[in-house]
Amino acid sequence: MLQSPPETSTQSTRYTAICTDGTRIACHRFGQGSRTPIILTHGTFSSHQGCQGLAQHLALCGYDVWAFDWRGHGASDTPTAQYDFETVALQDVPAVKELVKRETQTAKSIWLAHSGGGLVMAMWMARHPDQANQDVLGLGMLATQANQAAALTAHRQKIENMAGWLADMDIIPARALGVGSDPESAHLMRQWCRWNLSGAFHGAQGFDYLAALPSLHMPVLTLAGAGDHFVAPPQGCFGFANAFGSTDKTLVQCGKSYGFLEDYEHGRILASSSARKEIWPRVADWVSKHV
Repeated sequence: MLQSPPETSTQSTRYTAICTDGTRIACHRFGQGSRTPIILTHGTFSSHQGCQGLAQHLALCGYDVWAFDWRGHGASDTPTAQYDFETVALQDVPAVKELVKRETQTAKSIWLAHSGGGLVMAMWMARHPDQANQDVLGLGMLATQANQAAALTAHRQKIENMAGWLADMDIIPARALGVGSDPESAHLMRQWCRWNLSGAFHGAQGFDYLAALPSLHMPVLTLAGAGDHFVAPPQGCFGFANAFGSTDKTLVQCGKSYGFLEDYEHGRILASSSARKEIWPRVADWVSKHV
């Protein structure tokens, strides 16, 4: 049975994780439940505040919930050097993981993410499969895909136009694209454009992340919005999830045809009144089965 959404909220306490390059990452701890810690992260043009509703819901379900701000977002440091998804994956993610391990005295945790947050978590796992398979009890992703946003001609043209617009930029000002709350690294968004235009999901020195995902065997949850036609279309989300080697996969298309209150768009699948009623409890229910 789905865990119903609490009517109250819980406050957070801020911690700081230090990356090996010296960047300080703000981590927000919601409650200090006795149950398995959960590490939760946002996607592009956002901060931990975008995940706050889900984080509070899980904390009130008894979990020790940690939500962090990527570098350049929220209360984290804004580095002077360019950064991309891979920087966040290989610097920010392990620093947060070690902080949570130190504070909770356990390496085991469940990871949850929205959009590009799922990419950075998966990228770290792909680079460290043995440690990920040992420590990560499950990976839950809402609206996460890597390389299939350009399937339609109109969408390909849109991404090509975006890539051209970003060519000479370093930081995309907040709300410049009419989405999100925080400024974003243009270097990072150019990487997203390349992945989707090429159909490849490659990192530095040509590391093939899709080819590495079959080595990961933790349970996977993917929720895709039926109304998310561009950024993370359901076929892209499910294709990404199916690249994992796990035999425990839960793939759900969230739309009216499947019994949901609405055809969820990219942002509303994480933060909306409908998400509060049926998405958050569904995530909590999945978490309860994998701790």
